[in-house]
Amino acid sequence: MVNVLEPLTDSGKTAQLVQSSQPTQPSPHLSIRVARARTDARSFIAHQYATFPFRLSGNLRLDANNSHRAYAYVMSASPGILAGDDLRWVVEVGDRACLYLTDQSATKVHSQPKEGATARMTYDFTVGAGAYLEYIPEPIILFRAANLTQETHIMLHPAGTLVLGEIIVPGRLARGEFYDFEQFVSRLQVRSPDGQLCFADTLRLLGASNRFRQSPIFSDWAILGNFVAVVPGVDLAKLAHRLEDNNQHELQVCSSPLPGCHGLLVRAMSTQVSILKAYQRYLIGCVRQLTGHSPLPPIPK
Repeated sequence: MVNVLEPLTDSGKTAQLVQSSQPTQPSPHLSIRVARARTDARSFIAHQYATFPFRLSGNLRLDANNSHRAYAYVMSASPGILAGDDLRWVVEVGDRACLYLTDQSATKVHSQPKEGATARMTYDFTVGAGAYLEYIPEPIILFRAANLTQETHIMLHPAGTLVLGEIIVPGRLARGEFYDFEQFVSRLQVRSPDGQLCFADTLRLLGASNRFRQSPIFSDWAILGNFVAVVPGVDLAKLAHRLEDNNQHELQVCSSPLPGCHGLLVRAMSTQVSILKAYQRYLIGCVRQLTGHSPLPPIPK
């Protein structure tokens, strides 16, 4: 894999050397590099590129109390992810820069025709020393016969902070679709700048062929959430206690410490998308509070 973005610092150079030894990948459909200004310490989008179906907003300052963090939206001209799509993003957050990245609306994964090709999404993220990346997309909705493989590769500096969110909806529930998709695979790998594997996580969710789809654990708690919070210098036990201490009767949460880095993997299940989205916002708020950052402002969609 070749780093298509200009490195920002020495840590970026290290990441580039590690990446250059990997097999060449196709050019990304979207790339963004966020840097920190030397004059006023603001984070800003130093480079951006997008091709069909994506568009990227410019620098947004949604937080009146903290102008140092950049906020950005990814927009798509496509009705969703179609069978055979092979889409790739590259996102680099330079040393001491801060980025909140989200998308405009839910990702709809459309039906795969008989003998059609699996849809693929690949994300390559780099988080520098003292950098802070929050990637909080809208939910993924798996239509009937949908088949999606998602790969996320992250180069994370030991002093970098990372918050990832993923909410999975197993069909157009209002239309009666429930686990009628084919499969959803999500693979995550996080490595240090020298290429050492910190941790990996793989989720493979079967749909129509899932013999447990009618069991209470799936039918009663249909909406799934996966969250990662890597937060150097924070008391993980305190963070885990906050994240698992909730009074929502329609929400189940558990967390586990991550190997190779200072973070938590959080799994959640709920009866409603809105409940999981509220919990996701709560998780970000906990991380921001413990790291001395301002609360998450309203994110208009």
